[in-house]
Amino acid sequence: MRRSAVGLVCALSFGPLGAAAATPQQVDAWSGAYRLEWIKGERTARAMPAPSDVTIQRAPDADADKVPAEGESNLPRWTVTETGSTKEGATVRRFRPREYEDWGWADLHAAGRIECLDASHMFMCRTAPGTTITFGPEGPNRETLLAQTGVFGVVLHAGAFQLKKLGKK
Repeated sequence: MRRSAVGLVCALSFGPLGAAAATPQQVDAWSGAYRLEWIKGERTARAMPAPSDVTIQRAPDADADKVPAEGESNLPRWTVTETGSTKEGATVRRFRPREYEDWGWADLHAAGRIECLDASHMFMCRTAPGTTITFGPEGPNRETLLAQTGVFGVVLHAGAFQLKKLGKK
């Protein structure tokens, strides 16, 4: 009985990640309200912005005639907006297979262990909470990030952040 309970807890923990990778029309694991917290590091330590709340919402799909050859897997779109902001939100799309390769995450993605969205100047990814992610080529400049909440991102020239889903108790 105890093993069954542990198995159920594990399945429920990883269920949302697998559902997000499978069919966005059935389950949208990205949409919701989040707390964005910058991850302290060498680049962001000097001027850490205050945490803020953001909302991710499903947006209309892209026009299939205007999307590159990757096809329907790249049609879904989301909008990321800062709560209380009057600025238009950033539109994000799924990573293309080549982008996973560029970051060294092709194997993680193929195994269903990471899913990322891109907005050209920033990206965000969903993985299992507590996963250590590596960035960059092998060598002394390789960086790691602990995805404490399971949802992390990087803004070009600003640094890394994590998102914590709000409303979960």
